[in-house]
Amino acid sequence: MQVEHLDFDKVYTVDFFAAFEFEDRAKDAFGAIEKLKVQDLSFTNLRVQKPEEGGGFELVASVNIKLDHALITGLDEAFTLCVEKLKGYADGWGLEP
Repeated sequence: MQVEHLDFDKVYTVDFFAAFEFEDRAKDAFGAIEKLKVQDLSFTNLRVQKPEEGGGFELVASVNIKLDHALITGLDEAFTLCVEKLKGYADGWGLEP
């Protein structure tokens, strides 16, 4: 991760991405992802969209946090386990500009 221009004392919106073959599977995942808790944090602003490249559907779930490696790793692991149980696959995370 490039660390230039990042303020680690600031709260950022971090988006986690998951790919699903079908839109209904992506939407069916909302409930399970909304229930996930990592260090008392929950995912918010869940949405399904067409990906910029490729086919299928992309589920995006956001969380507002200060950047912390252990916290992001924990969120990513919980998100990945949940998504894989629902026949999707986690496709990384990123910061909103």
